[in-house]
Amino acid sequence: MKQGIFSSSYGDIYYELSGAEDSPTLVFIHGVGMDHATFQEQLNAFQPQYRTLVWDLPGHGTSSLKNYNKRFTELSADCLHELLEALRITQAVLIGQSLGSIVAQYFQLKHPDKVLAVAHAPGIELKSHVGKWARKLVPFFIFLIDLIPEKMFYQSFGKHRAVIKEVQDYLSATMKKTGKKFALKITADMSYDLIDPSPQAPKVPLLMLFGEKDLAFIRNASRKWHRSEPLSQYIEIPNANHIANQDNPEAFNRVLRQFLEALFKNN
Repeated sequence: MKQGIFSSSYGDIYYELSGAEDSPTLVFIHGVGMDHATFQEQLNAFQPQYRTLVWDLPGHGTSSLKNYNKRFTELSADCLHELLEALRITQAVLIGQSLGSIVAQYFQLKHPDKVLAVAHAPGIELKSHVGKWARKLVPFFIFLIDLIPEKMFYQSFGKHRAVIKEVQDYLSATMKKTGKKFALKITADMSYDLIDPSPQAPKVPLLMLFGEKDLAFIRNASRKWHRSEPLSQYIEIPNANHIANQDNPEAFNRVLRQFLEALFKNN
Protein backbone atom coordinates (compact mmCIF):
# COMPACT_ATOMS: atom_id res chain seq x y z
CA MET A 1 0.00 0.00 0.00
CA LYS A 2 1.16 3.51 -0.81
CA GLN A 3 0.01 6.18 1.59
CA GLY A 4 0.99 9.76 2.05
CA ILE A 5 0.16 13.44 1.95
CA PHE A 6 -0.37 15.20 -1.37
CA SER A 7 -0.02 19.00 -1.43
CA SER A 8 -2.91 20.23 -3.57
CA SER A 9 -4.17 23.71 -4.38
CA TYR A 10 -6.76 23.25 -1.64
CA GLY A 11 -4.72 21.74 1.17
CA ASP A 12 -2.59 18.78 2.16
CA ILE A 13 -4.56 15.66 1.25
CA TYR A 14 -4.15 12.29 2.95
CA TYR A 15 -4.58 9.26 0.68
CA GLU A 16 -4.05 5.50 0.53
CA LEU A 17 -3.49 3.69 -2.78
CA SER A 18 -3.38 -0.11 -3.01
CA GLY A 19 -3.33 -2.75 -5.72
CA ALA A 20 -1.54 -3.53 -8.95
CA GLU A 21 -1.14 -0.68 -11.44
CA ASP A 22 -2.67 -2.72 -14.26
CA SER A 23 -5.87 -3.44 -12.29
CA PRO A 24 -9.01 -1.32 -12.72
CA THR A 25 -8.99 1.61 -10.28
CA LEU A 26 -11.78 2.34 -7.81
CA VAL A 27 -11.82 5.81 -6.24
CA PHE A 28 -13.89 6.14 -3.07
CA ILE A 29 -15.23 9.56 -2.01
CA HIS A 30 -16.70 9.83 1.50
CA GLY A 31 -19.51 11.98 2.87
CA VAL A 32 -19.56 15.21 4.87
CA GLY A 33 -17.98 15.02 8.33
CA MET A 34 -16.41 11.62 7.64
CA ASP A 35 -13.07 10.25 6.44
CA HIS A 36 -11.57 7.47 4.34
CA ALA A 37 -12.07 4.88 7.11
CA THR A 38 -15.77 4.60 6.24
CA PHE A 39 -14.73 2.40 3.29
CA GLN A 40 -12.60 -0.11 5.21
CA GLU A 41 -15.02 -2.98 4.55
CA GLN A 42 -14.96 -2.16 0.84
CA LEU A 43 -11.16 -2.10 0.80
CA ASN A 44 -11.05 -5.51 2.45
CA ALA A 45 -13.40 -6.87 -0.20
CA PHE A 46 -12.04 -5.26 -3.36
CA GLN A 47 -8.30 -4.79 -2.90
CA PRO A 48 -7.42 -8.34 -4.04
CA GLN A 49 -8.93 -7.68 -7.49
CA TYR A 50 -8.88 -3.91 -7.96
CA ARG A 51 -6.62 -0.93 -7.42
CA THR A 52 -8.25 1.18 -4.72
CA LEU A 53 -7.83 4.83 -3.73
CA VAL A 54 -9.30 6.30 -0.57
CA TRP A 55 -8.61 9.83 0.62
CA ASP A 56 -9.76 12.40 3.15
CA LEU A 57 -11.60 15.29 1.55
CA PRO A 58 -10.15 18.77 2.26
CA GLY A 59 -10.66 19.69 5.90
CA HIS A 60 -11.67 16.15 6.84
CA GLY A 61 -9.76 13.43 8.66
CA THR A 62 -6.04 14.12 8.30
CA SER A 63 -6.42 16.49 5.33
CA SER A 64 -6.20 20.27 5.64
CA LEU A 65 -8.11 22.94 3.74
CA LYS A 66 -7.05 26.22 2.19
CA ASN A 67 -8.38 28.40 -0.63
CA TYR A 68 -12.05 27.78 0.16
CA ASN A 69 -12.92 30.05 -2.79
CA LYS A 70 -15.70 28.05 -4.49
CA ARG A 71 -18.32 25.52 -3.48
CA PHE A 72 -16.81 22.73 -1.46
CA THR A 73 -18.15 20.12 -3.85
CA GLU A 74 -16.45 21.71 -6.84
CA LEU A 75 -13.13 22.40 -5.12
CA SER A 76 -13.08 18.79 -3.90
CA ALA A 77 -13.53 17.60 -7.49
CA ASP A 78 -10.66 19.83 -8.55
CA CYS A 79 -8.58 18.49 -5.68
CA LEU A 80 -9.33 14.90 -6.74
CA HIS A 81 -8.22 15.67 -10.27
CA GLU A 82 -4.88 17.01 -8.99
CA LEU A 83 -4.46 13.89 -6.85
CA LEU A 84 -5.20 11.52 -9.74
CA GLU A 85 -2.78 13.40 -11.98
CA ALA A 86 -0.07 13.14 -9.35
CA LEU A 87 -0.70 9.40 -8.96
CA ARG A 88 -0.86 8.94 -12.76
CA ILE A 89 -4.34 7.45 -12.66
CA THR A 90 -5.91 8.06 -16.06
CA GLN A 91 -9.31 6.40 -15.61
CA ALA A 92 -11.34 5.12 -12.69
CA VAL A 93 -14.70 4.04 -11.36
CA LEU A 94 -15.92 6.58 -8.81
CA ILE A 95 -17.83 5.48 -5.71
CA GLY A 96 -19.36 8.57 -4.11
CA GLN A 97 -21.11 8.51 -0.76
CA SER A 98 -23.69 11.31 -0.27
CA LEU A 99 -21.50 14.45 -0.50
CA GLY A 100 -19.07 12.23 -2.41
CA SER A 101 -21.77 11.63 -5.02
CA ILE A 102 -21.96 15.35 -5.80
CA VAL A 103 -18.16 15.59 -5.88
CA ALA A 104 -18.13 12.68 -8.33
CA GLN A 105 -20.66 14.44 -10.56
CA TYR A 106 -18.59 17.64 -10.63
CA PHE A 107 -15.54 15.56 -11.48
CA GLN A 108 -17.43 13.80 -14.26
CA LEU A 109 -18.58 17.12 -15.73
CA LYS A 110 -15.04 18.47 -15.80
CA HIS A 111 -13.13 15.32 -16.71
CA PRO A 112 -15.50 12.92 -18.50
CA ASP A 113 -12.65 11.04 -20.19
CA LYS A 114 -11.38 9.89 -16.79
CA VAL A 115 -14.66 8.33 -15.58
CA LEU A 116 -15.55 4.76 -16.53
CA ALA A 117 -18.63 4.51 -14.30
CA VAL A 118 -20.05 5.94 -11.09
CA ALA A 119 -21.65 4.32 -8.05
CA HIS A 120 -23.77 6.76 -6.02
CA ALA A 121 -24.18 5.44 -2.50
CA PRO A 122 -26.48 7.22 -2.05
CA GLY A 123 -26.68 10.14 -4.43
CA ILE A 124 -28.97 12.84 -5.77
CA GLU A 125 -28.64 14.13 -9.30
CA LEU A 126 -26.82 17.43 -9.69
CA LYS A 127 -29.65 19.57 -11.03
CA SER A 128 -32.42 21.90 -9.85
CA HIS A 129 -34.87 19.87 -7.76
CA VAL A 130 -37.06 22.67 -6.40
CA GLY A 131 -36.36 25.91 -8.28
CA LYS A 132 -34.34 29.05 -7.70
CA TRP A 133 -36.87 30.44 -5.19
CA ALA A 134 -35.53 27.93 -2.65
CA ARG A 135 -32.14 29.68 -2.54
CA LYS A 136 -33.62 32.23 -0.16
CA LEU A 137 -34.50 29.47 2.31
CA VAL A 138 -31.00 27.99 2.57
CA PRO A 139 -29.57 30.56 5.04
CA PHE A 140 -32.65 30.17 7.27
CA PHE A 141 -32.35 26.36 7.10
CA ILE A 142 -28.68 26.52 8.10
CA PHE A 143 -29.51 29.03 10.87
CA LEU A 144 -32.03 26.61 12.38
CA ILE A 145 -29.57 23.73 12.36
CA ASP A 146 -26.94 25.99 13.90
CA LEU A 147 -29.23 26.47 16.90
CA ILE A 148 -28.79 22.81 17.85
CA PRO A 149 -26.23 22.48 20.69
CA GLU A 150 -22.96 21.01 19.44
CA LYS A 151 -23.06 17.84 21.55
CA MET A 152 -26.59 17.08 20.42
CA PHE A 153 -25.64 17.90 16.81
CA TYR A 154 -22.80 15.37 16.77
CA GLN A 155 -24.88 12.67 18.44
CA SER A 156 -27.82 13.24 16.10
CA PHE A 157 -25.55 13.11 13.07
CA GLY A 158 -24.64 9.54 13.89
CA LYS A 159 -27.99 8.39 15.23
CA HIS A 160 -30.02 9.48 12.21
CA ARG A 161 -27.64 8.22 9.51
CA ALA A 162 -26.83 4.70 10.59
CA VAL A 163 -28.52 1.66 12.09
CA ILE A 164 -25.55 -0.01 13.79
CA LYS A 165 -24.35 1.53 17.06
CA GLU A 166 -20.67 1.28 16.11
CA VAL A 167 -21.33 3.16 12.88
CA GLN A 168 -23.31 5.81 14.74
CA ASP A 169 -20.40 6.30 17.12
CA TYR A 170 -17.95 6.55 14.22
CA LEU A 171 -20.07 9.20 12.52
CA SER A 172 -20.45 11.24 15.70
CA ALA A 173 -16.70 11.13 16.35
CA THR A 174 -15.65 12.09 12.83
CA MET A 175 -18.22 14.89 12.64
CA LYS A 176 -16.96 16.27 15.95
CA LYS A 177 -13.44 16.31 14.51
CA THR A 178 -14.67 18.03 11.35
CA GLY A 179 -16.59 20.65 13.30
CA LYS A 180 -20.14 21.91 13.19
CA LYS A 181 -19.48 25.28 11.50
CA PHE A 182 -17.51 23.70 8.66
CA ALA A 183 -20.10 20.96 8.16
CA LEU A 184 -22.89 23.54 7.92
CA LYS A 185 -20.97 25.52 5.32
CA ILE A 186 -20.61 22.36 3.23
CA THR A 187 -24.29 21.57 3.75
CA ALA A 188 -25.20 25.01 2.41
CA ASP A 189 -23.01 24.42 -0.65
CA MET A 190 -24.70 21.06 -1.25
CA SER A 191 -28.12 22.67 -0.94
CA TYR A 192 -27.27 25.22 -3.62
CA ASP A 193 -25.93 22.37 -5.78
CA LEU A 194 -29.38 20.78 -5.70
CA ILE A 195 -31.20 24.05 -6.36
CA ASP A 196 -29.19 25.65 -9.16
CA PRO A 197 -29.39 24.28 -12.71
CA SER A 198 -26.40 22.24 -13.85
CA PRO A 199 -25.21 20.76 -17.16
CA GLN A 200 -25.86 17.08 -17.68
CA ALA A 201 -22.85 14.80 -17.35
CA PRO A 202 -21.98 12.43 -20.21
CA LYS A 203 -23.70 9.05 -20.03
CA VAL A 204 -21.78 6.30 -18.26
CA PRO A 205 -22.96 3.21 -16.38
CA LEU A 206 -24.42 4.25 -13.03
CA LEU A 207 -25.17 2.27 -9.89
CA MET A 208 -27.57 3.91 -7.45
CA LEU A 209 -27.48 2.41 -3.98
CA PHE A 210 -29.40 3.49 -0.90
CA GLY A 211 -30.35 2.09 2.46
CA GLU A 212 -33.95 1.00 2.94
CA LYS A 213 -34.16 3.22 6.04
CA ASP A 214 -32.74 6.33 4.40
CA LEU A 215 -34.83 9.49 3.99
CA ALA A 216 -37.75 9.19 1.59
CA PHE A 217 -36.53 12.26 -0.30
CA ILE A 218 -33.24 10.54 -1.10
CA ARG A 219 -34.88 7.25 -2.06
CA ASN A 220 -37.38 8.99 -4.32
CA ALA A 221 -34.75 11.21 -5.92
CA SER A 222 -32.61 8.16 -6.67
CA ARG A 223 -35.58 6.37 -8.22
CA LYS A 224 -36.43 9.36 -10.40
CA TRP A 225 -32.82 9.71 -11.49
CA HIS A 226 -32.67 6.01 -12.37
CA ARG A 227 -35.73 6.33 -14.62
CA SER A 228 -34.00 9.03 -16.66
CA GLU A 229 -30.72 7.11 -17.01
CA PRO A 230 -30.84 4.12 -19.39
CA LEU A 231 -27.42 2.91 -18.22
CA SER A 232 -28.30 2.84 -14.54
CA GLN A 233 -29.16 0.30 -11.87
CA TYR A 234 -31.22 1.13 -8.77
CA ILE A 235 -30.81 -1.13 -5.74
CA GLU A 236 -31.99 -0.94 -2.15
CA ILE A 237 -29.68 -2.19 0.61
CA PRO A 238 -31.67 -3.89 3.40
CA ASN A 239 -31.10 -3.20 7.09
CA ALA A 240 -29.24 0.01 6.31
CA ASN A 241 -29.65 3.75 6.64
CA HIS A 242 -27.74 6.57 4.87
CA ILE A 243 -24.33 4.95 5.41
CA ALA A 244 -25.33 1.66 3.83
CA ASN A 245 -21.77 0.58 3.08
CA GLN A 246 -21.08 0.38 6.83
CA ASP A 247 -24.52 -0.64 8.06
CA ASN A 248 -24.66 -3.66 5.74
CA PRO A 249 -21.28 -4.10 4.05
CA GLU A 250 -22.01 -7.66 2.90
CA ALA A 251 -25.03 -6.65 0.82
CA PHE A 252 -23.38 -3.43 -0.33
CA ASN A 253 -20.22 -5.19 -1.47
CA ARG A 254 -22.17 -7.93 -3.23
CA VAL A 255 -24.12 -5.41 -5.32
CA LEU A 256 -21.04 -3.31 -6.09
CA ARG A 257 -19.08 -6.42 -7.09
CA GLN A 258 -21.80 -7.52 -9.50
CA PHE A 259 -21.85 -4.05 -11.06
CA LEU A 260 -18.08 -4.00 -11.50
CA GLU A 261 -17.91 -7.51 -12.89
CA ALA A 262 -20.52 -6.69 -15.52
CA LEU A 263 -18.78 -3.40 -16.33
CA PHE A 264 -15.35 -4.90 -16.94
CA LYS A 265 -16.72 -8.01 -18.62
CA ASN A 266 -18.28 -5.74 -21.27
CA ASN A 267 -15.05 -3.75 -21.56
